[in-house]
Amino acid sequence: PNSRPEPSLVGLTADSRSMLAVLSATSLAPSRSRSVTVQSSPWPERPGGGRLHSWLAATIDDESAQDVGHCGLEILSCGPDGLLGGGERWPYIRPRAILSGTLTVSPKYRRQGVAQRLLTEAERKARWLGVDEMLLMVNQKNAAALKLYTKLGYAPKPVLAEHGGQVCMSKHLYYPTVHNQRSMLPLRRLEVTAA
Repeated sequence: PNSRPEPSLVGLTADSRSMLAVLSATSLAPSRSRSVTVQSSPWPERPGGGRLHSWLAATIDDESAQDVGHCGLEILSCGPDGLLGGGERWPYIRPRAILSGTLTVSPKYRRQGVAQRLLTEAERKARWLGVDEMLLMVNQKNAAALKLYTKLGYAPKPVLAEHGGQVCMSKHLYYPTVHNQRSMLPLRRLEVTAA
């Protein structure tokens, strides 16, 4: 009938056969990818005490609803350098979106777009809340985060003593940049696999 012959290992060297056995038994098996959703909810423990705020959590779309990352967003009246004080900055204090708290992604889901999705959702929420600028603080030594934020259109502000080892980065949320345009469109489904 319609039976196919088994693939032959004739002609393969012993090393090739052992390599084939190892690969077929382990790493080449298809990994199970799962969808991620970002949900927004009120943030009860907001550090700046902002009246408008949101807690964004990225979770796996299955029965486990596993947390893979999160960040907080607050709308605060502050200067363009992220500081709340008065003095010479007083005329420039206005409501701005602050990525407050740490943007965190579980180590086994890093480098798969989760941080970028959380930041994009935070920007969308900030626009919805009526602000046009987003600020965030990042440790000067966190090269990976600085690279990500720069890639997504954030520019560093001059470092001030009040920043305490942090770099304040900002982005205008309505400038016609590629990332801003993409973040205003419907988002594609985000698939991740555990590392």
